[in-house]
Amino acid sequence: MNININNNIMKLKLILAFVLLIALNSCKKENKKSNDDTIVNADEISTITNKAPYNPKPGMEKLKSESKNDNIHFLVFGDSKGSDQLPSVLKIADALNPQFCITTADLVNKGGGDIGIELYQELDKTAGWFFRKYPTWPSLGNHEVSGPKTSTREKNYESGVANFGDFFGLKNPLYSFTYKNAKFIALDWIKVSESQEKLAWLENELKEAAGKHIFIFKHRPYYTVGHKSYDDVEGKPTVVTDLFSKYKVTAVFSGHDHIYYRTKRDGVIYMVSAGAGATIYDLKREGDALPGDVYYGRTPDMDSEKFKFHAATGEDTNLDAPMFYVVSVKIENDKVSFEMIDTDGKTWDQFTF
Repeated sequence: MNININNNIMKLKLILAFVLLIALNSCKKENKKSNDDTIVNADEISTITNKAPYNPKPGMEKLKSESKNDNIHFLVFGDSKGSDQLPSVLKIADALNPQFCITTADLVNKGGGDIGIELYQELDKTAGWFFRKYPTWPSLGNHEVSGPKTSTREKNYESGVANFGDFFGLKNPLYSFTYKNAKFIALDWIKVSESQEKLAWLENELKEAAGKHIFIFKHRPYYTVGHKSYDDVEGKPTVVTDLFSKYKVTAVFSGHDHIYYRTKRDGVIYMVSAGAGATIYDLKREGDALPGDVYYGRTPDMDSEKFKFHAATGEDTNLDAPMFYVVSVKIENDKVSFEMIDTDGKTWDQFTF
């Protein structure tokens, strides 16, 4: 009798232990999921392409497991907007053999509604091979959230974010990731300064990155010498740039103004990398440049098909045709090197920070 009671108690204990183990494992999985809630599940399928989204995380995990040193090499490009120049940009990007890439947005001309679905399908045909080969972390631009004229701005934004997320496997265009000794923070098209919640999120991300190289990537720049208005691109310190300086951000990458621009403001490097194929814009705000700044764009006071590259030395090189380019970034311990490289493989700007 006692033996049966003891056996039953033992069985009950084993059952309770088993149930507890399942509960603990479930909690672990839930916690793991909540720590990275910007990425969709790996087994989800894009409704746009009918295959796995171009989620960069699996490729990054593979990089981490195969990496043999602490060096980092990534590319920055953006503003192709469906241009037939994008294949040549991706060709030189492929030749440079980066570990991964980040974009400054506007990879499609319209990202919202049904037209957005069609244009992402075209991007899939043109650039899908590249996104699979190199983990590519996207950012959200104004063209990703534009759509049919018959829809409101709010509806286009909503559907644009949804299409962007479906294609790239991202739930939120505001996100961050860490690789080795560097942290990367992607910002939304909407100005972070317009939301106290997003501003607090950004500052917390910057605080957590202490001791690492910090890179911000987004669409709208903070400084430019192109043709964007001052209402769009302030060209002066803001509450956000003050945070970048306070937390010693290494560099801020942006697009939107289809030029190239490199400047250093209050200890932070700001670069406009918007040469992935869309029409190159005029240099209407050259007067905003500081001594030592480097830039390239269409020359506004000459023929419309004249362009120029302005070097850090102050020397100008005139061009009869537009060039398209990527920015290559290499990190070796505390040293960060930047190169602007055109589709012919020529380096126009080189700088070590």
